[in-house]
Amino acid sequence: MRKYYFILLISAIVLIVVQVYAQQKPPVELLEIRDSKFEQFGPYRHPPVWFSHELHAEEYQVTCNSCHHLYKNGQNIWTPKREVQECSDCHGKTKQELTIAYHMKCWGCHKRIKEIYLPADVPTIECDRCHIEKTKVSKEEKRIQKKLRHKQKKVEEIIKHLKIKGFYR
Repeated sequence: MRKYYFILLISAIVLIVVQVYAQQKPPVELLEIRDSKFEQFGPYRHPPVWFSHELHAEEYQVTCNSCHHLYKNGQNIWTPKREVQECSDCHGKTKQELTIAYHMKCWGCHKRIKEIYLPADVPTIECDRCHIEKTKVSKEEKRIQKKLRHKQKKVEEIIKHLKIKGFYR
């Protein structure tokens, strides 16, 4: 009988460790967004944009063709099987046109989110929220990671408050 309880205890410990490990998200990685053709218009006035693909695609479930697009007859026909192009491949005739193409793709979505949910942590007018000095990228990754951990705790609090069986401790 003791052997049975010992095996049960070990199994429970393993299960708990696996659950805790599975809930931890990998560190957020910010990718530098640069357009190779942008430099033909002269030096950058701002640091490059740093962007988390995982945060948008996985955490916020933004679909691929919300950002990546290729229009034919008014329809976005881009699919993940296609190669990702730079914005300047279609929008790069002038510096202003290319800048607007980049900004509107991000701002358009972020502005709508702010209109719907005012406290949303999405940059809309603060240049340095997206244009980040390379020396500050690690700090921004940590800020986002902390935000995600806080969000996870909030979800757990809500589930616990609702007392949904099987989801709270």
